[in-house]
Amino acid sequence: EDIDVTAEMIELFSDLYILYPFHEEKYGHCLTQLGGGMEHQTMSTMGGFWFGLVAHELGHMWFGDNVTCATWSDIWINEGFATYSNYLAEEYIHGWEAGKGFITGAQDYAMSEPGGSIYIPESQITQENQWRIFNGRLSYNKGAAIIHMLRHEIQDDDLFYEVMNTFQIQYKDSTATGEDYRAVAEEVTG
Repeated sequence: EDIDVTAEMIELFSDLYILYPFHEEKYGHCLTQLGGGMEHQTMSTMGGFWFGLVAHELGHMWFGDNVTCATWSDIWINEGFATYSNYLAEEYIHGWEAGKGFITGAQDYAMSEPGGSIYIPESQITQENQWRIFNGRLSYNKGAAIIHMLRHEIQDDDLFYEVMNTFQIQYKDSTATGEDYRAVAEEVTG
């Protein structure tokens, strides 16, 4: 049943970010034996069709496939925004309480251990250290928590989504860093 909400999620993210970047193509899911998912332009390979995974992998169509991280140090551009897309799907589709529960869980997980940054120093990016790159606490949940914090610092959802929209338009079919996102946020909000 959770996969049936995909069309509603595409419409939601198209309203909040920009039109689905691959609207002249299609979007599909490939089911395989996998613990989670992996996005590819217009197709997500998934180990199941639960709501959060569908929302996260679909969020990658904007953050990961339309705009992707310029370096592994900025992987949170892909994973933090996809995780925040999951939060937005919870908030707008399942309601405020579901969204609040999701983001509180992400914030609590991000704060469950001391230290750690969403930005990964280049010296830590090695084949042996791949799980630092894809660290759920930092790249995913802390990235989403920072985006959520920025939303509340801006104190204006229309302006917040204008930042998201401008970022998508400015870096469409390209790469961006966390500094690029910061610069867009500062430019749009003044």
